[in-house]
Amino acid sequence: MPLLILGVLTGVITPAQTAINARLRKAIGTPFRASLVSFTVGLTATTLAALVLGPYPLVPASALRGPWWMWFAGLFGVIFMTGNILLLPKLGSLQTVLMPVLGQILMGLLIDQFGWFGSTQHPMTPMRAGGLILAVIGVLAAIVAANTTVIRATSGASPDHTAAGATIWLWRGLGVACGMSSAVQTALLGRLGTALGSPIKASMVSFAVGFLALLLVVLLHDRGFGLKSAAHGGNPRWMWCGGLLGATVVLSTSWLSPQLGTGLTVLLVLIGQVTGGLLVDRFGWFGAARRRITALQIVGVAVAIAGIALIRLS
Repeated sequence: MPLLILGVLTGVITPAQTAINARLRKAIGTPFRASLVSFTVGLTATTLAALVLGPYPLVPASALRGPWWMWFAGLFGVIFMTGNILLLPKLGSLQTVLMPVLGQILMGLLIDQFGWFGSTQHPMTPMRAGGLILAVIGVLAAIVAANTTVIRATSGASPDHTAAGATIWLWRGLGVACGMSSAVQTALLGRLGTALGSPIKASMVSFAVGFLALLLVVLLHDRGFGLKSAAHGGNPRWMWCGGLLGATVVLSTSWLSPQLGTGLTVLLVLIGQVTGGLLVDRFGWFGAARRRITALQIVGVAVAIAGIALIRLS
């Protein structure tokens, strides 16, 4: 039971991290800067963990003979994190969780079906197809029931009412694309972790690649880091800890997967993510706008989780 609870709590961290990073974005100016800070902290934490836990050498010579694409997992992580920072003010926390989850399911099934990125093939079965249908129905029900009226923004900012009609569906589509990117990252990390002999070392490399990519973007596009004004602008100190939460998720899932199995671990984390999304929306944690949660949303979430369970545990 404690391991099951830990799996759910690990998932709760993800929407909290997104809300924290979105708050950091307000202070630091751009989503790329916020992601860079988060990746810097995550890289530091995973590097320390890799140095302590090993095994050595950190990058064995055999890993260099692996497929070139496995080293680029961090780029897909950048897309996922930066996309979530952009999505939260537009969709709210729950939809910022649900739309990427739908994308993860779709891309995950494609990867399993065709054995992409060196993955073991798992052809579509009636149970998996039924799970996909349930997941889509649940997500759509939660979206239809979503009340986008902001009750209160704890940051005191005015709510953004511009994303309406067709525009909000574009944001939802971006959420699905971000989730698909996350599924690709997971597949690449699995291959990289096998080559390096450690999922923690794979995460360290992923953070490093993402850090370098974001550093280049910030230098060329943002032309500055914006750290001075953010650090001295009366902003909350907790907005800097998003990367630490991300590293915690990586380390926790890396430890739980051998204990519980990958399928159950992923399911528990997804349950935690959805639960965390509901809580962030309901209570406006970490400066997120408060949004009313309806009974139909909860039913939709439950149906989506049932569908995910059918897929993951089949």
